[in-house]
Amino acid sequence: MNKSYRELLANLSNEPRKRTDSILLIDGLNTFLRSFSLINHVNPSLNHVGGLTGFLKSIGYAIRINNPTYVIVIFDGIGSSNNKKNLFPDYKANRTTRRVINSAIFGENIDDEKEAIATQMERLMHYLHCLPISIICIDGLEADDVIGYLATDFETNDAINKVTIMSADKDFLQLISDKVQVYSPSKKKIYQPKDVLEEYNISSKNYILQKILLGDQSDNIPGVPGLGPKKFEKFFPELSEDKEYNLTHLLVKSQEKLNEHKLYSTLLAFKHQLIINNQLMNLKQLVISDENKSLIKQMARHKNELNGYVFISMYISDKLEESIPNVTGWLNEIFNPLNSL
Repeated sequence: MNKSYRELLANLSNEPRKRTDSILLIDGLNTFLRSFSLINHVNPSLNHVGGLTGFLKSIGYAIRINNPTYVIVIFDGIGSSNNKKNLFPDYKANRTTRRVINSAIFGENIDDEKEAIATQMERLMHYLHCLPISIICIDGLEADDVIGYLATDFETNDAINKVTIMSADKDFLQLISDKVQVYSPSKKKIYQPKDVLEEYNISSKNYILQKILLGDQSDNIPGVPGLGPKKFEKFFPELSEDKEYNLTHLLVKSQEKLNEHKLYSTLLAFKHQLIINNQLMNLKQLVISDENKSLIKQMARHKNELNGYVFISMYISDKLEESIPNVTGWLNEIFNPLNSL
């Protein structure tokens, strides 16, 4: 029996894929800003289009390598950080004075860059509504929290076999399990439990505890003074085990070992901030209203239909030229399979 005939029989024996087989959750703003900062495409009118074209190519690549049956793109809503700022006023306070993120194109002209970001984001939404995907953007909710809620909810759904989160944000490593994985577009790497343990010497079940204690400079969240990754690993080696611990465990252990090292007393003195950090950073213990949970599920279920004609018309009008080589073939290869599910 020749190889092609064997492959044909194998394909015939496979059960048809269902929409719930494999879900891809895309961190929209993270993907866009990464593309905007790195890709210097300009169209013939000399307008920067790197955020737009980079985003489309990036999600196309992610769909190709992850082969999902359903794709959901999630963006921050208006006032998405307000609740966390009410809890901790300094949350993301370091972002009030923003620097240019693509100096190669915009030099130091932050106003031109802000206008380009807004223009490309608005146009991107038009393109995304032509693709067979779901889009979620809810005022008052950060994309991180929506993704955390969906990933946790999908994990308990027996009809769903796999969930992949696409983001360069390491915060999502806390959600990794046997069913949930993270695809990092910056590293071109898929993280599963073994990869978190190998790279960070900590179980994915306890990755959030490291985040809580070390803080997050990018979000202006402080960590325990004097504590770094190496000391964290030394003082809490049990967190590399395939067993889930919590913040209470760390506090109780610190109390028990209070006289062994001053770091334990420093940690206990920082207890109030650690409780706040847990509320800010823990994507498995979210406070989301029932109304917003219902809205998230409703928007996740609504999938756009593939509209290649409008997509190509916009592509030509925007003079994107060869930004996506053979864009018609790209649409057919990447998005036609999703359209039929």
